[in-house]
Amino acid sequence: MEKLKLVHPAEEHKAEYEAMMDEWENYGGRLNPGALRRYSKMLQKNVSYETWLKWIEVDRNSIQDLYFLMKGNRILGAISIRFTKTARELGADGHSGYGIRPSERQKGYASTMLAMALPIMKEYGIDPISITCDKDNIGSVKTIMKNGGQLVEEVIDEDTGKMVQIYYIVL
Repeated sequence: MEKLKLVHPAEEHKAEYEAMMDEWENYGGRLNPGALRRYSKMLQKNVSYETWLKWIEVDRNSIQDLYFLMKGNRILGAISIRFTKTARELGADGHSGYGIRPSERQKGYASTMLAMALPIMKEYGIDPISITCDKDNIGSVKTIMKNGGQLVEEVIDEDTGKMVQIYYIVL
């Protein structure tokens, strides 16, 4: 069995990234983490992978880091780590956003990816780690709880009107 790994996006991942994004967009629903975006609201179009990589590099040097979860050469999903604010300052955003491409869901990859990212968050000095999800996102709730998440608050997302649960993971 091939080993899972977290890697920073790089030029060699272009074809697999494009395939994953096509799959995700055809499936529909929310793209998470938001840093995977290839659509520019300002330009009102998708941008090239090379432009996207530049966005990720700017983010890495300022507000958040992004990793692909890889199995061999296949991107299974991605996780972002927001390192610039405390849990309280982040509110309903949380320190991390993650997602698994639709064809790879319900295989335990999200729980494994989050577990692999926790030591990285610790290196950033994030403690407690705040992770949020929509209350009705049972898969994400299970992922957070499997990694030691404790529910601390529920809030209404002002943009969506949905109930959001805020969990803390203490390292």
